[in-house]
Parts: sequence; C-alpha cells; structure tokens
Amino acid sequence: YFDGLDAQAIVGLGQPAQRIVQTAREIGVDLIVLSSHGRTGLARQVFGSVAEEVMRAAACPVTVVKSFQSPDDGVRSSQAV
Repeated sequence: YFDGLDAQAIVGLGQPAQRIVQTAREIGVDLIVLSSHGRTGLARQVFGSVAEEVMRAAACPVTVVKSFQSPDDGVRSSQAV
C-alpha cells in the first residue's frame, strides 16, 4: 500500500495548530494526518481542538483519526476511521 510514500514525524515547539500549519507550508506537505481525542461539549470549549484549527488553516488536505482507549489495557492509541 505504501510504496513510494514519503512520511515524516517532526517535533517542534510553539502553539500546536500554528506550528503544524507553518511547518506544513515550509516543507510543502501534500497531506497532514492528525489524531484527535474526540472531546465534545464543555471539554472541547475549555481545551479547544488542535485538529479543528489545523483543518481551518491548512493549505493542504487534513485527515483526522480518532483516538480510542482499549478496554483491555486502558492504553490510548489511534485508529483510522
């Protein structure tokens, strides 16, 4: 599936959404993939949504995958939806 795919993980400092969008523009990415906690209601208003901010500001497509917690071990991870 991934022949020819060039993917990078980048660590940066700053406001997350602004930094993600800025870095994407600087290196000319074709797609941004983010994980989301899926918060709603008051939690979303208090903590905000980095994924939503990136989707609004990015010049390229953004794919958001939902984070989930395994009932067996309580470990959070991401799964494409």
